[in-house]
Amino acid sequence: MKDIAILISPVANGAYFNETIDIAQKEFKQCIGEYDLTLNEIGGMQFLQTQLPEQKLEALARLSFVQGIFSHDSGTLTPLSLNTDFNLHSDFVFGSKYKGKTNEILTQLLLNVGLSFCKEKDVSKIKLLDPMCGRGTTLMWAMRYGIKSKGIEQDPNAVLDFRTFAKKWTKLHRQKHELKEGFIGKANKQNKGKFIDFTAAGVNTRIINGNATTACDLLKREKQHLIISDIPYGVQHFTTEKTRNPIAVLEECAPQWADLLHKDGICVIAFNKYIPKRKELIAVFEAAGLSALEFEAPHRMSESIFRDVVVLRKN
Repeated sequence: MKDIAILISPVANGAYFNETIDIAQKEFKQCIGEYDLTLNEIGGMQFLQTQLPEQKLEALARLSFVQGIFSHDSGTLTPLSLNTDFNLHSDFVFGSKYKGKTNEILTQLLLNVGLSFCKEKDVSKIKLLDPMCGRGTTLMWAMRYGIKSKGIEQDPNAVLDFRTFAKKWTKLHRQKHELKEGFIGKANKQNKGKFIDFTAAGVNTRIINGNATTACDLLKREKQHLIISDIPYGVQHFTTEKTRNPIAVLEECAPQWADLLHKDGICVIAFNKYIPKRKELIAVFEAAGLSALEFEAPHRMSESIFRDVVVLRKN
């Protein structure tokens, strides 16, 4: 066992605000295990201190709230050089900025939690879907982890924006890559079914212009190990019922998403705790054959949004 101190990233405060410590402890417990954690402040910086086997340290370095890991000996902190084994430069995820982007730290939390529950441990074999992917933050994290991924987004500009960002980013970093375009079905002027395939560092992602309620057709029923999504909060995303409550749309989506999951596949959803209520959200997916697992991460995102996370497994 090694005495260590985990420096909590100040960036995490931008994702979790007053609940940063609580979320950090929950992610640690879920992904690393049951170890005693002590919160200490040193030089204005917050640390979680614990004892861990050395083989746990590289997994610890991948947690969303971790800025650095130090050995702790007689009051002396010594930084540890740990290999997170991430693909691509960190600004592949953090470099893209746009209105409404899911916080990158939260997205990594969702992925870490999903992987902790996933029975397939070989990331090269895992397939991931974000059925409401926006501009692809989840897909970018998946590529950094070495996970093959697909995303669906109804905004037709999302596919074009992703292509623009990928071209600029690969040029800036002189990154070898492949970028291909096509359509699911027939080409059309509305760009419905248009997709971008992006491959770099041996990992592929695809972002598709389409509706999450038709996910099975868009993916041609290809089975996934993980479905991870931060579902939209605003009325503009749920125009069918002219309401901010996404339940009506999720009732259409849930059977599609459940059908795409492997047996024992995992679905991780971040949502506005006020609308929908946690019990209502779980009920929708239980009706589609998924069961809720024991994980919650309630935290304030803004003045009007208190976000939470639900994890479900396909029965």
